[in-house]
This record gives sequence, structure tokens and C-alpha cells, in this order.
Amino acid sequence: MKEFETAKMDNFTKAITVILVIFLPSLALSSFFMEPAKPIVSVFLTLLLVGVIIFSYGFVPKRIAFSASHILITNFYGPVLIDLKEIKNLEKIDKTGFNLRTFGVGGLFGYFGYFNGGDIWYVTNIHKKVKITLNSGQIYMISPEKRDDFLNLTAQQMNSPV
Repeated sequence: MKEFETAKMDNFTKAITVILVIFLPSLALSSFFMEPAKPIVSVFLTLLLVGVIIFSYGFVPKRIAFSASHILITNFYGPVLIDLKEIKNLEKIDKTGFNLRTFGVGGLFGYFGYFNGGDIWYVTNIHKKVKITLNSGQIYMISPEKRDDFLNLTAQQMNSPV
């Protein structure tokens, strides 16, 4: 089974992540310094916002792998299998234009969830995106570190008999 590393975060994503990881808990803790102090609110908000950060980190793809017939994307919440026979088109996406986040994480550790209506994203670097379009019209967007190697192997696997 061939594996690919998930792409390292791009500079913009790193900046958003650092700012949010510092800012969110700081915002929650700030109510300790209000008059009158609100410790219950501070503790609740701190736990909630730290939970959001941890929950978001769980979406980062830990593994992109190939079997003879599938692409496997794994994050903390479970695996996603893409059948190679169902792939209609693969393309390298270099542009970083406007994308509408429908439901998911947009910047904290990457871009995960539903974008542009129904596209499913597992992207950690917006400059290394690969768009996988299935026969059904479903679109997956991922970002392997070695994007060209990933595209070449996928094309080979799609054209080889199982």
C-alpha cells in the first residue's frame, strides 16, 4: 500500500491557525478580568473554545493511501474510501480563488468539510490541491505533499487492471 503525506500547511493557513489558537482561549479567559469577574463564564468559554480547536484538529487528514482499488483518506473521525473505478477526472488545482464554505472548518489547521455546495475538502495547503471528480459528480479536494507523484500513481492505478 503506497502512502502519501498530507501537505504541510501553507503560510496563510499557518497564520490563521496560530492567531486562532492564541486568540480563542485568550478571549474566553478575558472575562476573568472583567468587573465583576465571571469565572463560570470564563471556564465554560475556555473549555468550549479549546474543544473547538481540538475538534477541528481531528479533521486533519493523517493518511492518504492507495490500495489496488481505492484511495484511502484517514483522519481522527474515520476513513474515507474513494473507489478508483468511480473516478471520472483528476486535476491539479493551482488557483486559490473564492470558495464558499457550506459546512466545515475554513482555515484552522486547513480546510475541511463541505465547500461550494457539496464538494468535500480535506485540504491542508491551498497551493497543492488535487480535485477528484467521481462519475456521480461528487467532488473531493485533497492536498498531498507530493502532488505530482500522487496524480501519476492515481492515473496508473486507474488504468491498470485489478
